[in-house]
Amino acid sequence: MPSDIEVIGKTVNRKPIVFDPKLSRDNPSKRYRAYLKEYKAMHDAGYGIFNGRSLVKYVHYIKNFLEGNDCKTLLDYGCGKGHLYMQEHYESVTDVIKEPLPYFWNLDSCHLYDPGYEDFKVLPTEKYDAVICTDVMEHIPEEDLGWVLKEIYSYAKKMVFINVACFEALKKFRDGTNVHVSVFHHQDWLQFLAHESRNHKDLIIYPFFDGFFEDDIDTVLTQGYQIDSYPRIIQFQNEEAEEC
Repeated sequence: MPSDIEVIGKTVNRKPIVFDPKLSRDNPSKRYRAYLKEYKAMHDAGYGIFNGRSLVKYVHYIKNFLEGNDCKTLLDYGCGKGHLYMQEHYESVTDVIKEPLPYFWNLDSCHLYDPGYEDFKVLPTEKYDAVICTDVMEHIPEEDLGWVLKEIYSYAKKMVFINVACFEALKKFRDGTNVHVSVFHHQDWLQFLAHESRNHKDLIIYPFFDGFFEDDIDTVLTQGYQIDSYPRIIQFQNEEAEEC
């Protein structure tokens, strides 16, 4: 369930992520089910809605990680309409790449999954070398984050790339709730992702966060990390992020 990112909120207080361990894919929260219905309606509203454009700024990062970990199969978890993967659509999203992502990333196969989009609502039935998940986690109710993250990790053989926006969006649900229902400080996201990685010690996790990491500027920055051999966490140099 990816997003149209338009920034309205900057201050994010430190607060640990607390999920409900009783929830699961077969037993999600009421909020998860309600928001999923709204995402399905949003998808139906137009060709360009949730088309995958938020992935554009990360395609070169991901390419390097895929090559570095010898990944040939990939799952995009929460892909939206997935237009970047399609010959007939990718040019309508960006001119950053000159071919669809399966060719740009030199993949043998990929699986697109998004429960909010009819064409890609079927859950994967196998594991993939790499799983990517961009602009999804902030749309998941806090109580459901535990089972969703476990599911993401469970589909990966070698690496996981996760991008999270750490601010509120302009877009809201019909009841007035911000579509970024889980807004946390990037350090709290990092600890949440790292904690679950203890159960997947064979994976390398690449979390990338978009947010305001310096109080005196109004620029959205991207801060990336690498988690492996838990609890080792490596911080990459942050860069200015493009606002979508």
